[in-house]
Amino acid sequence: MDQTRVIEVKKNILAANDEAADAFRAERAQEGTFFVDVMASPGAGKTTLLLALIRELRARGVEALGVIEADLESDVDAQKIKEAGVASVELNTRGVCHVEMGMVTMAFEAFDGDRFDYLFLENIGNLVCPADFDTGAHTRVMLLSVPEGWDKVMKYPPMFAAVDALIVTKCDYLPLNEDFDMDRLKAQARMLNPNLEIFVTSARTDEGIGELADWMQSQRAEKVQA
Repeated sequence: MDQTRVIEVKKNILAANDEAADAFRAERAQEGTFFVDVMASPGAGKTTLLLALIRELRARGVEALGVIEADLESDVDAQKIKEAGVASVELNTRGVCHVEMGMVTMAFEAFDGDRFDYLFLENIGNLVCPADFDTGAHTRVMLLSVPEGWDKVMKYPPMFAAVDALIVTKCDYLPLNEDFDMDRLKAQARMLNPNLEIFVTSARTDEGIGELADWMQSQRAEKVQA
């Protein structure tokens, strides 16, 4: 055969995933659950930030909170969440570098009928694959820690373009990292995503956590039924 055929397998897989994600998102909105997909590279501080955000939300009277912890292996992070008194389900992907809707549905069902005001997915530590897969979340955020360097925005543009908010973590390290250019990070990120919200935070000092909680609550008010 002289002709070459290209079969778009990825497109078909994503279409089925997106259809399931739309249905899941609508169901959660109807029951009053605001679902947030939290993405970042390993070590950016996803679990630590979630614990700080959960403390802030609890201080505001929010109690119905849940976390799906996605990892290749282990339940280390899920145990940290449970120790804080928050319902958590561990989702081990066994080597898969992203989370798909089938995985989210299985994890959600493991809560055995619990309902939440806020449900968080701590996605796989990866700045590539998760950007492509809709997990049924109402809002997608990504974390970038100061020790990683501001130029991640130039290396992984699809992730920055795909999310609703960029959360810069570990800002207490800024005095130790003179090369971290916050202004260039914000400018480049908003070139990729003009509507991007940007929060500068430290879970250690609670800097920016209140502002992040304000935004989360406003997003919930817009996107789900009370």
